[in-house]
Amino acid sequence: MTIERDRIGGAILAGGRARRYGGANKASLDVGDGRTLLEHLWSELSAAGVDDVIVCANDETARAANAPGLPAVPDNRPHLGPLSGVEAALAHFAGLGLDGPGEPRYDATVLLACDMPGVNASVISTLIGAFRGGSARIVVAETADFSWQPLCSVVHNGILADVRAAMDAGRLGVQRLWRELGAVGIRFADDRAFFNVNTPEDMARWQELRRGG
Repeated sequence: MTIERDRIGGAILAGGRARRYGGANKASLDVGDGRTLLEHLWSELSAAGVDDVIVCANDETARAANAPGLPAVPDNRPHLGPLSGVEAALAHFAGLGLDGPGEPRYDATVLLACDMPGVNASVISTLIGAFRGGSARIVVAETADFSWQPLCSVVHNGILADVRAAMDAGRLGVQRLWRELGAVGIRFADDRAFFNVNTPEDMARWQELRRGG
């Protein structure tokens, strides 16, 4: 079956509780150039041509991260991990609600975790190009050691039913679901683009990497 691949929105997943960062709002952390992580990712999505961007979190998170103009879409099923944010994002961009279908607004969604300060417009554009030029319903960033970054991906909004079915069954692992759905990895040589900031020590290490170029 042919699926449409042209209309793509963007979602920054920022609904986690950041236990390893002491419960801090990671989206509001300074990426190192005076912008918050949320502002950085929003800017890079825009530079990659993704004009309609949401943050999957509550309004307070968006305000604290200096992004008051960014629509906040809360999880439909809070505290169930990142797959809950994925569900909310796909429902928003597909024009689908929990009560039934509506008119699709977008074909696919760029999904980005809010804790990856190295992700840039080049990475996003490469993923979008691979999605539009291929046949897979999901393309996911893959590092040189073949590791996947499941929350740096482009996914067709038609997988929403699969996401909901997995959540209903208590299967909350994003990477596992992506593999089940036949995701294709897109290799990137520079692993720094996918550096995860999970702790204050991680942020200090990122600042060192950033200063070192």
